[in-house]
Amino acid sequence: MSKFVIILGVLMVLVACKPKPDGVPIARVMNEYLFLSDLEGVVPPGTLQTDSIEAVQAYIHNWIQQRLLLNKARRNLPGYQRAFEQKIENYRNSLIIFTFQNALIEQTIDTTVTEAEIQRFYDENRQLFLLRNNVVRVRFARLDSIPSNTINAAQRERLAENNIIRNLISSNELTGEQWVQLVDLCQRNSTNFFLDEDSWIHFNDLLREIPIDADNQENFLRAHRQFQVSEEEYIYHVNILEFRLVGNYSPIEFERERIRSVILNNRRVGLIESLRNEVMTEGQERNWFEIF
Repeated sequence: MSKFVIILGVLMVLVACKPKPDGVPIARVMNEYLFLSDLEGVVPPGTLQTDSIEAVQAYIHNWIQQRLLLNKARRNLPGYQRAFEQKIENYRNSLIIFTFQNALIEQTIDTTVTEAEIQRFYDENRQLFLLRNNVVRVRFARLDSIPSNTINAAQRERLAENNIIRNLISSNELTGEQWVQLVDLCQRNSTNFFLDEDSWIHFNDLLREIPIDADNQENFLRAHRQFQVSEEEYIYHVNILEFRLVGNYSPIEFERERIRSVILNNRRVGLIESLRNEVMTEGQERNWFEIF
C-alpha cells in the first residue's frame, strides 16, 4: 500500500473517530487549501474503509483539478474575469431576491378564487378564449358486441344490460338515479366509457377513442348527435350533448382552471410590484439612497 493511501487511511480514522479539528490542511493549490474539516459528509456512515479511502481520494482529486482549471481560466481570460464575477454577483443577488419574494408570496397570497371572479375575468377577456379546436360534451361507452340471438343465459343478461346502457346514453337528460345506474352498468360491462356530461373535451380526443371517419369535423358534428359505431368485437354508443366549433368562444367550464391560474399569477405580480414600491418608499423616507 502506498504512503499516500496509508496517510488517507489515517485521515479517515481521524475524521470518523475524533472531533474534526479546523485548520488542518490536507491539500493545497496555489494559495488555496483543502482542510480536514472539509471532508465532513464526503463518506456516509458505515462505508467500508476501502470505499472510504477511494471516496476521499476522488474528492481531493476533483478539488485539486477544479482549482487548477479555475486558476488556468483566470490566467487565460483576464479581460473577462470582472464580467464573470459581476454575472456571479448578479445571479447571487437575483437568487436571494427571488427566494425572498417567493417566501413573501407564500405567506401572504390569497389562493381562494371565487366563481364570481372567474366569471368576471371570462366576461372581460372573451377574446382570449376563442377556440382553436372543436370541443364537445359527450356520453359514450364501448361494449362487447353480443349477438341478439344468443342462447347463453349469462350473455343474454349482459345483452339486456347493454341495451339499458344504450338507452340511458341516448337520453337527452338523466335523473340522478338514472346516472348512478348508468355508471354502475358501465363499470361492470364497458371496457371504455366517458359519462362526465358537465365536462368539455376536445373532439380530437373523442376521435382517438371511437373508430369514426370525421375528416370534416364541423359537418360531422352538425349531422351526428346520437349514433352507434360497430366493430368486429365492440359496439360504441355515443351521444354528443353539445358542441362548440373553432372560432367560437370556449365554454367557461373548459377554461376554469386556466382562468384560476391567470388570476393567481396576477396576484403574485401585484404582490411583487407592491413590495418593490414599498422598499423604494421606505428607502426614500429613511434616506437610504440618493441619485447623483
